[in-house]
Amino acid sequence: MMSIYREIAEIVLRYLEHRDRLVRLSITSLLPRIAHFLRDQFVTNSLTICMNHILEVLKIHVERASGFIALGEIAGALDGELTNHLPTITSHLRDAIAPHKGRPSFKALACVGNIAKAMGPTMEPHVCGLLDSMFSSGLSLNLVEALEQITESNPPLLPTIQNRLHKCISTILSRSHHSMPRQSAASVSRGHITTVTPQVPELSGSALVQLVLRTLARFNFKGHNLLVFARESVVGYLEDEDGAIRKDVALCCCKLVANSFSVISSTQFSLIRINCASGKRCHQLVEEV
Repeated sequence: MMSIYREIAEIVLRYLEHRDRLVRLSITSLLPRIAHFLRDQFVTNSLTICMNHILEVLKIHVERASGFIALGEIAGALDGELTNHLPTITSHLRDAIAPHKGRPSFKALACVGNIAKAMGPTMEPHVCGLLDSMFSSGLSLNLVEALEQITESNPPLLPTIQNRLHKCISTILSRSHHSMPRQSAASVSRGHITTVTPQVPELSGSALVQLVLRTLARFNFKGHNLLVFARESVVGYLEDEDGAIRKDVALCCCKLVANSFSVISSTQFSLIRINCASGKRCHQLVEEV
């Protein structure tokens, strides 16, 4: 098995700098598979040359998407072995997520989430340095999924990300949806948030509102009672002319109400008296929502 692995690895590495772009892309996509197959051997014999290759790929605009995909997958295979490369990787991620020209790279956003998931707390300071760039690219499916991975693997960042995401959601919903251009919500699944990458830097119209509503219902806003926010900023969309949006509003409100009751039911007995008043207030808000 070892001899076969070495033979395959040598063949793959031989084509790293092939002049044909499609061959190079194929080789880049193979690197994570080699890393998964025999992790220790890959770290010892191939990690340095493969990382140098991927970092060079990230400098080539037309090929960098494949580099970010490979980077996220390799991080998952190698756990903490990429620690020494994180400063350089973070620089490439920032440039791709918030470029001076052109569209942001959604593959780079996904890469942030994958690396954070793989490396846990080691990635925390680097994620902190990327949050401004990530939110500047606008709300997208990729951003939400990356933030979910980050908060699951780095719980201390949850409050910061909750506040920033809530502010982003509030800003979007506060705009009059009647003044926004209508856009087909084809890039957002009717039943749930999908992993389809939008073809524009930022969604708009119905698609954006649907994404906001589903994010509000799905994201971990533990510690936040969002019923007041729902009454003030969400319920109004029940009058929207788009039936899909009205459905998402109803589902979102149901989820927020369920979450609020979950918070109340999990309250310790010693706080029951304190929560009587808040419980009555909650029931009042539920009726209004």
